[in-house]
Amino acid sequence: MKLNAIILLVFPMLLLSSCKNDDDAVAESDRSQALLGQWEYTAIMTDKAVDINGDGTVNIDLFNTQEIRQCLKDNLTFFTEMGEMGKGAYAINENGLACDEQDPFSTIEEDSYELKNNSTIEFEIRNEMRIQELTKTRLVVETNDNLGDEDVIVTITFKKS
Repeated sequence: MKLNAIILLVFPMLLLSSCKNDDDAVAESDRSQALLGQWEYTAIMTDKAVDINGDGTVNIDLFNTQEIRQCLKDNLTFFTEMGEMGKGAYAINENGLACDEQDPFSTIEEDSYELKNNSTIEFEIRNEMRIQELTKTRLVVETNDNLGDEDVIVTITFKKS
């Protein structure tokens, strides 16, 4: 009898603990809202090794190496509410580590964007970003770029801050 009671108590707890927690998940239809806010870099990778800083060493990991200056890795990216004609404002701001003559927390790049098919962020000026993953706290995008005279696909991972 005790064995049956234990099974009846333990089995439901095992079922509940084995369920995946999707609290961070975002439905594809909610991506335009989830995109809004302040994002910071956590990873920047390329599909081919490049030498951006000219030190003779090539890397695919641009975030955890010296290929990109620390003051650029520190920048914050902002996506703000869609305005007239369905376009939103996009900005990159210096954070505490400003580069060159920039003031800390100043805007260094501005553009407008539009989310197409809940999967592609199209900009007026910069190259489009293809969303690979978007949760409430994590954004992974791919974009085409030319770095160190090499055409590459750059994968950028952000966390919401």
